[in-house]
Amino acid sequence: MNWPSHGADPYKLYQMQGKEPKETITDFSVNTNPYGAPPGLISHLENHLSLIHEYPDLDQQRLRGRIAENQYLLPENVLVGNGASELIHLCARLWQGKRIGIIHPTFSEYQKACEAYDCEIVELYVSEGRTFDLFLPDILPHLQRMDVLMLCHPNNPTGRTYQPDVLYELLKLCEFNGVQVMIDEAFFDFVSGEPFFSPDLFEFPNVLLLRSLTKMYNIPGLRLGYLLAGAALIEKLSRLQPAWSVNALAEEAGFYCLSQEGFARRTAAAVSREKAILFLELKKLGFSPLSTDTNFFLMKDPFHSQANEMVRFLLQEGIAVRHTNNFASLNGTFIRGAVKQRKENEQLLRALGKWRSLCLQ
Repeated sequence: MNWPSHGADPYKLYQMQGKEPKETITDFSVNTNPYGAPPGLISHLENHLSLIHEYPDLDQQRLRGRIAENQYLLPENVLVGNGASELIHLCARLWQGKRIGIIHPTFSEYQKACEAYDCEIVELYVSEGRTFDLFLPDILPHLQRMDVLMLCHPNNPTGRTYQPDVLYELLKLCEFNGVQVMIDEAFFDFVSGEPFFSPDLFEFPNVLLLRSLTKMYNIPGLRLGYLLAGAALIEKLSRLQPAWSVNALAEEAGFYCLSQEGFARRTAAAVSREKAILFLELKKLGFSPLSTDTNFFLMKDPFHSQANEMVRFLLQEGIAVRHTNNFASLNGTFIRGAVKQRKENEQLLRALGKWRSLCLQ
């Protein structure tokens, strides 16, 4: 059976499953901000449409300056890219032919990018039995076999953040063993409530931090992300990047979004409240969503060992969720859902209630 390799394309999901798309589709496979972009962004871009007649700034100096200011770094510590995916591929190109550790289950683009540049993949795993948390004894024996570790935090698709002391110890051990670490923090700003551990780049010169503006600011069509690292490493990566990789409207949108003080914090709090309500109702229906620290979650079908039939049923109800067939070690046993606004969450609950009734007949 054909399944798309990423979420956020419900029409392709219907097509690949041989189903006619519903007139209205609610897409729970996409995990961008359910409340939309910051107020005023569209009108701001409309006022800057003349930028399409000019070449973008090759170095994105204005946006890099804003990011550096927000992160208490210098512009030479920042590389802006055409979405996090471009930056992942730039890193893989920089580390061409090296041994890359990847902790599964995780975002599939890491392995895809590394294989494109003939890297040797060292596959590591976090387990459902340990709630997908890092267990250092499973990882430490492999550190000497790798040159680089790619780590997603919060992890996609599990939604888990790792214990700060465990992650800190892992980073120190990587530094001791000469292992560079790329930490993908695309969803860090959805973590609400407890402090989020993000390593200090001055303490960990072997660490790169990858961030996305796509998720929190709901601008996936503009493609915008950035890397934070030491100046020498940023310089090496920038030499590999195509000229004018970031278009002028994307840069303008990024500058505007990062100027909206409090937007990310308010969004994270609102998503956390809706998540608590959604999880309570899911449990009443007999489902057991896994604990998550961000705006998406994993959940099994309690009536089948595989979740794919539930995915197909939800499609018939006009709801797209993310299958997990191409996440190593998950193999279709879970769905990944997003936390949306109340109306959409209630639509999901109604559809799952129908599924439960059908399965119990």
